[in-house]
Amino acid sequence: MKEINRSIGTLSLEQIVRFSGAVQDFNPIHYDEGFAKAAGLPGVIAQGPLTFLLALDALVAANGVDQLKSFAVRLKAPVQPRAELAVTCTADGKVVLKAGGAEALVGTATTGSSQ
Repeated sequence: MKEINRSIGTLSLEQIVRFSGAVQDFNPIHYDEGFAKAAGLPGVIAQGPLTFLLALDALVAANGVDQLKSFAVRLKAPVQPRAELAVTCTADGKVVLKAGGAEALVGTATTGSSQ
């Protein structure tokens, strides 16, 4: 597994809303600030699958799609718009996605090679 320690940029509300449309997830917690806060959240949050895919994309970019064998994660915290995202992966496959400095996703990945 290739080591990764990179910023992947800021997640925008537009990205979250577009993902909602792509996957047909129209839960207002993903686009309506007032609704999300009334539901007990800190504000609008990204979908869990979007968070997963952002981390997976960084792994694929570093290792190649043909090399990635498995990716298993646990979501730890919601990801909000305007959060600066960063992904790290150690040589032994420990993956962390941080949103604004807080761990939002942790997991493991393996490759099909001995890298």
